[in-house]
Amino acid sequence: MTERTVPASVMAELERQTSADALLVFLTLTHPDLGQPVRVVSDHPDFSYVLDGETYQGLPFDGGVLTDNDQMPSAELIFPNVDRRIGFALERSTNRATIDLAVYSSADFDLTVNPRTEIGTASKVYSFVDFYLSEVQVDAIAIRGRITLRDYAQEPWPYLRATQDRCPGLFK
Repeated sequence: MTERTVPASVMAELERQTSADALLVFLTLTHPDLGQPVRVVSDHPDFSYVLDGETYQGLPFDGGVLTDNDQMPSAELIFPNVDRRIGFALERSTNRATIDLAVYSSADFDLTVNPRTEIGTASKVYSFVDFYLSEVQVDAIAIRGRITLRDYAQEPWPYLRATQDRCPGLFK
């Protein structure tokens, strides 16, 4: 479920003309062919962050906010192709990657240390979980894809059929 409430203190800071705080996007990409999830944060590659006990590596990437109209929610995601394994797994596999995304304010982290750690408990500005990465295009520079929900309207019906191989007791 998408969280749409923004804390008042964060909203006030975002609406200022100048701000010392930045929005950090934490992305977790899970794929059966990768073994371990890929965790990145939209910051300089020299920095890493610890959030909820998990380490996120800095990697500048581009993504939009999910659409909020009559269609299925979706957004585009583009990130550098810095690890060949990720591109191969996403492009060649028939399984889809799962995407979890959360946005936090940099004010919630101690920026004087590396890895950067939470100050108290960081509050989410925006988040979504269990979305799929589809329409993946991989080249030497970038990995592009569309973040969407599973579209159950496109599933074949009935999904399972009572065939002789699957249900031999029905066919005597």
